[in-house]
Amino acid sequence: MAGVALTLTAPSLWVLLVLLSIFGIGLGTAFPVSVVALQNSVRRSQIGTITGAMNFFRAMMSSFTVAAFSAILLMALGADISLAEGARGSVSSIAAGDMVAAFRYVFAAATIMIACTAVCMIAMEERPLDGPSQPVEMAE
Repeated sequence: MAGVALTLTAPSLWVLLVLLSIFGIGLGTAFPVSVVALQNSVRRSQIGTITGAMNFFRAMMSSFTVAAFSAILLMALGADISLAEGARGSVSSIAAGDMVAAFRYVFAAATIMIACTAVCMIAMEERPLDGPSQPVEMAE
C-alpha cells in the first residue's frame, strides 16, 4: 500500500479512500491480537494490571506521536511561517505545495513507525492461548 501511495503523485479522493480503508482493515486486527498476547503473557491474577498498563501506554504513545508529528510538520514548514497573519490567524497563508511537501515527512515518519511495529509483532514469541483456569463441567 505504501508503494502505491508513493507512486501516485496526486491520487483522487476515491483512490485515497480505498487505500485508507484497506489499511484500516489490516490495522483493526492488530489491537485485539496485542491485547490477547499481553493478557496471555501474565498470570491470571495480573490480567487487569497488564490491561490497564497497556491502555495507559497506548494513550501515552498516542500523545507522544501527535507531538512528534506536529514537530516534524512545523520543522518541515520552516521557522519563517506565520500562523497569525490576518485577523483570523488561519493557516491559509501557507502555500499548498509547501503543505504537501511538509506532510510527506509526516507520512514518512508514520511509515517508519508502522514498520517498526510490524517487526516487533513478527518477533513476538508465539505461545498457545491459556484455557480456562478450571475445567468447565458440561451439562448433560
